[in-house]
Amino acid sequence: MKNSLLIVALALAGSCFAQTNQNRVGVTIGGGSQKYSGDLGNGFTLKNEVWRGGVALNNNVYLNHSLEISGYGSIGDFGYCQPHDKKDMIVPEEDRCDACLGRLGLGNLSSRMYVTGLQLRYKFNNGYLLREELRIKPYVYMGVAVNKLTDRMKMNCVETGNYLTINSGIGVRYYVSERLNIGYNLNVGYFTSDKLDFLSRGASDMYLQNTVFLGVDLF
Repeated sequence: MKNSLLIVALALAGSCFAQTNQNRVGVTIGGGSQKYSGDLGNGFTLKNEVWRGGVALNNNVYLNHSLEISGYGSIGDFGYCQPHDKKDMIVPEEDRCDACLGRLGLGNLSSRMYVTGLQLRYKFNNGYLLREELRIKPYVYMGVAVNKLTDRMKMNCVETGNYLTINSGIGVRYYVSERLNIGYNLNVGYFTSDKLDFLSRGASDMYLQNTVFLGVDLF
């Protein structure tokens, strides 16, 4: 029984589609979590006080066997809530949240984030590392994005404005048919400034997007 399941799994992973040469433009849509890490704390953990998420749209264009370019956009809630064991810790007055009346500890971050970006992807299915025709298609990428932060809840818990990020990440697509695919994408954005959370301690703030998506190759 175990041998049969292994054979089926290998067959699914190794089934061939000539997608990359024939269908050069694709789109994906998906959603998932958005997490913050910065001067207020580290939200890049499995458990957070508040779950925040968003939706993302992506357009992929085939360049050659190894590279593709991708334009993308996303919208969703972005922020951070202090855990119970940290929110009452006393900090210097200049580090306190102006909007959190009576709080002696660090404040929270609460915003709506709109992201528009461009990525250059390196595909492992390039004929050198992995066969181009495999159903499973992993990739890595680098890019830049413009991120608009708004105070959607009017809580004065974010320095609103447009922020530039340097982005990097990994992802994988699995083709269920010649054109239809599902997958996962991890995107880390490094803000080039350190003021969106009202604190500046020498290290840039970051965000982490986990996205599960559905995609289709158009032509």
